Amino acid sequence: MKFNYNYKVLIQWSVLLFALFLPFFVIRFFPKFYHTSDVDDFWRWSQAWGVNWRNIYLNCERCNYPFFGTLVSGGVINVVSSIVSHKQIANYFRSYLAIVDAINVLLIWLILRNLQVKNSPLWAGIIGLLPSSWIGSSVWGQIDGINQFLVLIFLNFLIWFNAKPKTSWHYYVALSFAGFLLALLVLTKQLIYFSVVGLLAILFVNIVLYSPRIKKILTSFFTVLLFFCLPIIFLDLILKIKDPYFSHLQYILLTGSQHGNIISSLGLNIWVFFVNDFSTSSKAPLHLGNTIIDFISPYSVGIGLFILFNIILFVLFIKDLLHKNHQSQVGFNTDQIASAIFYLSLINLSFNLMLTGTHERYLYHFYPYAIISCLGLMRNSKNITAKLLFWLIPFAIAYGMYLRGYLTGDIRGNSYLIIRIMTFANLILFTFLIYSWIKSILSVNLMLNHDHLI
Repeated sequence: MKFNYNYKVLIQWSVLLFALFLPFFVIRFFPKFYHTSDVDDFWRWSQAWGVNWRNIYLNCERCNYPFFGTLVSGGVINVVSSIVSHKQIANYFRSYLAIVDAINVLLIWLILRNLQVKNSPLWAGIIGLLPSSWIGSSVWGQIDGINQFLVLIFLNFLIWFNAKPKTSWHYYVALSFAGFLLALLVLTKQLIYFSVVGLLAILFVNIVLYSPRIKKILTSFFTVLLFFCLPIIFLDLILKIKDPYFSHLQYILLTGSQHGNIISSLGLNIWVFFVNDFSTSSKAPLHLGNTIIDFISPYSVGIGLFILFNIILFVLFIKDLLHKNHQSQVGFNTDQIASAIFYLSLINLSFNLMLTGTHERYLYHFYPYAIISCLGLMRNSKNITAKLLFWLIPFAIAYGMYLRGYLTGDIRGNSYLIIRIMTFANLILFTFLIYSWIKSILSVNLMLNHDHLI
């Protein structure tokens, strides 16, 4: 029996270890398997960074990431280029991103362990091995793994914050850290802003449940807001920004790439079913068959749908939290944290499906959160079951292969059938996830009503 147990543990940690090193193997043995355009952009940013990083937004027209995102891309390449030859830069840069991917796998393991998920090393390894977890980050040559790192740090912080009551001093120091972490996310890349909105909503509810006294709620919000704003204000004071902009974030959001102006840039959104050319303007009138609706555009309808669905998601999140609330508890329990991660995953899936102009890599932040939350919720739910994992894992593999097809050139903007099939699959997945969540909430309602009648 002891031998069998040790053998099982060895397998689990072996899978985790393999997940840590897989991106390094791919980068080492397939050195040309990456997105040359993105890495070349970062290299150009590094040239402007080397001249004067304070003038990065004056000297670099194509630099359209916030400052921290520019630092961890162009700034890092600037350092790397002083050490290795130009031909080696891409692989050294991607190896640095692979280190971040490996740390993310360990952070996922910590979350699963604290959510009391059985065989947590095995599951963390499985999530790390999924092609969706590394093709769109280190292997691609993009910095989304750094965003993922910050979100996973936040989720681990959330678990620690709610583990036991804090003294007043520790409580406000913790909220200061949360505000600073959210600021770092905002300062990294625009794609993560959807997750930031979700994390802010989760933190808002957590503060209210932690200490439902008006005075403490207000001081808590002020603390988070203060330490969220201070890093941004500090950077704006030292950076040189073009007139008439008062913040580099304002400059980036107003002058950066306007992705939403077309239907899709190989992203998997519902609007790909309505047009024959995905590069069509998203602000043109909506076509329904042969009917043209002049006053409705995919751009505006997409924003409306996204807002509507996320109001619904927030209501479901609140209902789920209330049902999982224990008497005399302070803050979130582990089931509520799992629900919060589930809510975060659905925010990421919903904007991919509903907004125009989405890109092929934008689902990167959905699958890890969805799988983590399902593993956490399965312990105490009859409706969030292993069946969801049998949906999520094959879909994550298929999505990873979709990204691989883009890098190899097999999938391009005119691959209409593949893009529509992938979109339809994720639309079905979105429906099934929400259905399972609603069913779980309703079943708890029925149990509570039954207990009340007894």
